[in-house]
Amino acid sequence: MTRFPLFLTLFFLFFFLFTYNSGYGYDAYEYLIIGRTLSKGYDLYDFILTKSYLLYSSTNALLSLLGGYNHVSISLLITGLAAGAVVTSWLATRVLGARTALLSAGLTAVSCFFMEMNFLEPESWVAICGLSAFGVAIRHNGRQLWRWLLAGALLGVGMCFKSVAAFYVVGFGAYILMLTCAGRQTIGQMLTRGPLVLAGFAGPLLLSAVYFWATNRLATHLEWTYIYPFGGYPSHTLFLTKFFVKLGWFMALLLASVALLAVPKFRAGFGQTPALWLAVLLAVFSCVSLLKLQASHYFFPAAVFFAPFMAFMLDQWLTAQEEHAGSLNRNLLIGGTVATVVLGVSVVLYRPDAAKRFITLADYSGEEGTGAFIRQQAGPVGKVLLIDNAMSLYFLSNREPNVPFIHTEMQTTHYIKSHPDIYARALADTSLKLVVFGNRSSVIDDSTALTEPTNARAIGQLRQGLQTHFRRVNSPELSMTYYIREE
Repeated sequence: MTRFPLFLTLFFLFFFLFTYNSGYGYDAYEYLIIGRTLSKGYDLYDFILTKSYLLYSSTNALLSLLGGYNHVSISLLITGLAAGAVVTSWLATRVLGARTALLSAGLTAVSCFFMEMNFLEPESWVAICGLSAFGVAIRHNGRQLWRWLLAGALLGVGMCFKSVAAFYVVGFGAYILMLTCAGRQTIGQMLTRGPLVLAGFAGPLLLSAVYFWATNRLATHLEWTYIYPFGGYPSHTLFLTKFFVKLGWFMALLLASVALLAVPKFRAGFGQTPALWLAVLLAVFSCVSLLKLQASHYFFPAAVFFAPFMAFMLDQWLTAQEEHAGSLNRNLLIGGTVATVVLGVSVVLYRPDAAKRFITLADYSGEEGTGAFIRQQAGPVGKVLLIDNAMSLYFLSNREPNVPFIHTEMQTTHYIKSHPDIYARALADTSLKLVVFGNRSSVIDDSTALTEPTNARAIGQLRQGLQTHFRRVNSPELSMTYYIREE
């Protein structure tokens, strides 16, 4: 077995164990819950989507093939997507050299553990599409025009998973302009390649728009795919400190790689490799999404393109050191020790118990009781409105609400502004049998908008509806207060 297949096999096994023991992140619950509704007769956009539609439909389709919505199947899907990013990184960067490709894949693999790819984040899909577009465009120096069209189409597919893929298109535009400024292509080539990338990118988006127009969901599709993500979602820095703690090792390695450019020999190698220009540009423009928030998975689309640059610089450094075997061994020992210490410090400072995910096997047997209890209280076809612990309880109970949202995050706040009576109507609906609310001080997920007039009014109507139509219950079986409808 060659080095990469062996490495990939080990990565798959370790990452599967890590993922299985991680449970589900907050975002992953949403993708799983809404994806599962597609098998129950619901349509896309019957519930508010926080990401582009293809994430939900692909999740449902792939889990149906893998065995359904159970922990093993879900972990296999997540691990498969992470492995897909690793494989795509290796394939896309082989033109830079065998060792560079292996190092790039290795950096991508390590990034998966630190950048939340164990939680079904759409950035895995975005990275796969972006790396595929990169690999297509750089081969044969992009001489065939179809390569630029295909690269754009791959980025368009990535956009159908999450809107951040649009930043890759900007990176491609900057690259095409840079090639012209560097005298590596003519103005005519620039004016041909650029429009081809844009045309390819527009293709999947236009096909999607036509489909949703034909099914009378175009306005909703546009709002939740483009308008709100780019213009409505507020920015914050709540995760900034955690971001630097978790990714300190990556930043240190990136700074060391940049520092190598001060050496003329390494700088010349970078300057003679336009593929690296594209990688760096794609990485830099991907970082724009961090202006919204700094969750570590937001950095993954950039990390997979910083990885080829860092791998190339490390490869060049190793080549230079190989001229002196003693120096190489000493420097490898020092570098390996420093890297191990930095990785260890990142783990200790962020979440030391994460290391247990490699040596234990999580027990999820107690979950079925919680789900069964909610289903029993709601009856055979009853709806539930779960505001506290909503994401996990919706998933475990396999029941849906009679409102078009499954959480009370910022997207729901935005929706309530134009639907202020949504809670009043929901609680008056006799199909709603159980409500979980009032067990936490923040009341709703989007605590920053709790006092906004429309939100305050809606929550007031929720409290009033509970008093009018429901009976409060404190039961140890659910370990929290809930409300059941008065018959």
